[in-house]
Amino acid sequence: MIKKLILLFVLLIGCTAQAQNSVAVSPLPASLKIGISSDTYPYMFIDEQGQSSGLVVDYWREVARKAGVEVEFIAADWADTLSMLDSGAIDLHGGLGRTADREQQYLLGQSYLDIFSNVFVHRDLTGVHNLSDLKPHLVGVVERSTHIDSLTQQQADLVLKRYSSVSQMYDSALRGEIKAFTGLDRLPPRYADYSQLMAMYPVYKKVPVRKIELTFAVRKDQPLLLQALVKATAEVELAFRDQLERQWLSVDTDPDTLLIGVSIGNQPYMHVSSIGDVQGIFVDLWRLWSKKTGIAVSFVPNQSEDSLAYLRKGRIDVQMAQVENAEKFAGLKPAYHLYNIYSSLFYDSASDLTDPAQLKNATLGLLHTASFRPQLQQQFPDAKIKVFATVDQMIEAVLKKQLTGFLASDVITRERLVQSSSQGSFKLFPGIRYESAVYSLIRTGEDDLYQNIQQGFSQISLDEMVRIENRWLSKEAGAYFQTFRDKVPLTTAERQWLNQHQQIRVGVMSDWRPVEFVDDKGEAQGITADVLKLLNQRLDVQFVPTPYNDWDLLLQDYKSGKLQMVANISDLPERRSFSFFSLDYWTLQWIMIGKHDAEFAAKVALMPAQRIAIMREYQFVKQLKKDFPQHQVIEVDSLNQGLEMVVAGRADFVLDTVVASGIAMRDPRYVNLRAYLPTDLPVYPSYFGVHKDLPELLVILNKGIKTINDTDRKNLQDKWLNLEIKQGLDQNRVFTLVLQIAGLSLVVIIGFLIWNFSLRREVNLRRKVEEKMRFMAGHDDLTQLPNRSLLIERLQTALHQHARHNEMLALMFIDLDGFKQVNDQHGHDLGDEMLVKLSALLSHCVRKTDTVARFGGDEFVILLTGLVDRDDAAIVAEKILLYLQEPLMLSACQATVGASIGIAIYPHDGTDAATLLKSADKLMYQVKQQGKSQYRFSR
Repeated sequence: MIKKLILLFVLLIGCTAQAQNSVAVSPLPASLKIGISSDTYPYMFIDEQGQSSGLVVDYWREVARKAGVEVEFIAADWADTLSMLDSGAIDLHGGLGRTADREQQYLLGQSYLDIFSNVFVHRDLTGVHNLSDLKPHLVGVVERSTHIDSLTQQQADLVLKRYSSVSQMYDSALRGEIKAFTGLDRLPPRYADYSQLMAMYPVYKKVPVRKIELTFAVRKDQPLLLQALVKATAEVELAFRDQLERQWLSVDTDPDTLLIGVSIGNQPYMHVSSIGDVQGIFVDLWRLWSKKTGIAVSFVPNQSEDSLAYLRKGRIDVQMAQVENAEKFAGLKPAYHLYNIYSSLFYDSASDLTDPAQLKNATLGLLHTASFRPQLQQQFPDAKIKVFATVDQMIEAVLKKQLTGFLASDVITRERLVQSSSQGSFKLFPGIRYESAVYSLIRTGEDDLYQNIQQGFSQISLDEMVRIENRWLSKEAGAYFQTFRDKVPLTTAERQWLNQHQQIRVGVMSDWRPVEFVDDKGEAQGITADVLKLLNQRLDVQFVPTPYNDWDLLLQDYKSGKLQMVANISDLPERRSFSFFSLDYWTLQWIMIGKHDAEFAAKVALMPAQRIAIMREYQFVKQLKKDFPQHQVIEVDSLNQGLEMVVAGRADFVLDTVVASGIAMRDPRYVNLRAYLPTDLPVYPSYFGVHKDLPELLVILNKGIKTINDTDRKNLQDKWLNLEIKQGLDQNRVFTLVLQIAGLSLVVIIGFLIWNFSLRREVNLRRKVEEKMRFMAGHDDLTQLPNRSLLIERLQTALHQHARHNEMLALMFIDLDGFKQVNDQHGHDLGDEMLVKLSALLSHCVRKTDTVARFGGDEFVILLTGLVDRDDAAIVAEKILLYLQEPLMLSACQATVGASIGIAIYPHDGTDAATLLKSADKLMYQVKQQGKSQYRFSR
């Protein structure tokens, strides 16, 4: 019995061991056949040499290298790759999106890459901002692709047109059979008509669908192969996958070019025009940054979420602008505070909302990037908040009565409402406004790039920023930089910090005229004190200058924290452990003062040995001794001591700043001295030092320094440097001079008034003549309508404006039917009378903002601007034809004429004046051939 039990135990152990061996991971076969798509660029495709290429291919080659196996890639159209897996023609599919259906149909491995499903939209398809806007249109998809599952989940009611291959879908798009189709991040350059496809379906017009997890698949009957592949793919390091993404998914530019992500659809801050130009305030700021730094930049337009993902993955270097948001900033670093935007509450104009109490239990929309949600919930605790991806979605939700209102950027929302012709449907709720900081972002650890960005923007003056902003935005419309000189707009966090730090002590010197000194009343005066007063006014802060007689003691108190700031401090490596340094607010230039016969050369290095006095407190003393050892450097306690040594002959020169020397040179004691300006001494910028424990103060201070412009500096310079020497004068002599000057001035004034009256009369006459000549140059003599040249000028201006705002305009070419018969039968006088009456009729049919022009003879052209749809132009044409059905009452008879109207639409029929005129003229002749008194579009 015991033997049987022992035997049974041995058998059980053996079975257990066999079972364990049976579930152990089997090794990979010696070779693998991997199915890939032949045209899914840049992930997997066939290159120009006929070889398999792409990110997926490189990934599996690395897996094979590490596992020591051979791989063969079998490429086919996308739908055929899944058929090959079903039939067993391949061992695995190398790259496909994870979907619920595929998890049921195949065994899927772990995800090794995130890709993004998008719908590419035709450039002329206006008003498409999200998937719901595509409901009236066919959307092309490739059979059995992940995009079908993505669209079904996100917008189930879309009408999909299926194709067996990507190339067939692209061909259909170019033929105009579809106006939208699905794709990944970009279009494949290998496609035969890639350039044309890119021009018609630009990247900036794509609508994001969702993120897709890229994985691999084997058949259901291959669990052991899946286990082996999971183990083998786990050996591929994350760093290698990141390298693949940068290699294949980054924009193809010069390695030294900085790639900057642009979140599209944020007019006027950053967006892409209808012709593909990246535009806006932020774009122009970064272009100026590039010019200042000499670093080339390339802009990569994308949706905001995609752009942030690109930054994290290393596909771009900088995200141009992102509203401050802790969630969105995760893993990223703010590189520069670029701007502030202001958000208000927009609501349905049919409602009458004026009291915040009316918003109790309201449903309010908010963008997912908004940073002020906590403040909103605190202000309206009973309100229900819904989060949206875009402003357009919130506009639609309010119009559908799904929201009481929504909060978004004032400026962006107004642009959107104008584009959708909904500005009359919304009102602005009074008194509700939130401020949000906008930052440029980089990846963490990019310290060199951070410094480059900071230094580049520090070189851009506030005047330059204001000029850029003025191109896009007025102060009344919500400008940011233009308000700086009145009061620098600080963020909520910055204001809170200042409230907690009521006074900020700034160390200054007590005897360094005119930069820093103490007056007879014991108060700090000079250039630095006046700069601090400017900053106090513009930042609403209290910088308190604290005078010191001893620089070393000042520096010691600063290091210990008794002083929060120090003025006019040099940025030295040994000081960076305890101090930040602000932007420079003043420039100090060195000047040498010596006798008239001093031995001076243009460069200090070329001068024979000289005795040079300099204040011992200057950091430049060490560098002077090191760079010019041939000279004897004499350290003195003050500038006056150095000047006395020069006068007494104990020194040849005294070296100090232009500012300080300008005061001293006006002293009568030094009348025999003159100033010399050497060309080989450095120019030193003046910085404020900010204690290392106060990084918030540095940011606030730099904003204030930005507001100090050339005018401010000139005013300070005039105040402190243009001083007069006071001398005694005889009072009687002064009185006599005053009377003589007054009498002479009276004679001059009377003569000037007589001359000015005559001149003004002449100028008025000449101005009237010039105005009449200008009018005649741009208008038709008979009808007083704009002529051909003025029309073309207005058309070109309108084209620039409509391109910037992505708007539509129409050009109507009108030829009168039957006018020649009236003219021939009743004479030219009656024909002219008819043209005048017709001009008034046409002007009556359009808005004041439109243009009616006489093009020549019996031809007229009408320019209609700011259209939402071409039907707006059709309404005007029908109104004209309707009015022309009635006879015109002329002085000698009644007459009836018709009109043949050709209508060209921008940008569909052309993007320049000549093309649009030619197109409208051609359409007008087609109408004449078809029976006259009609209108016609090109499509």
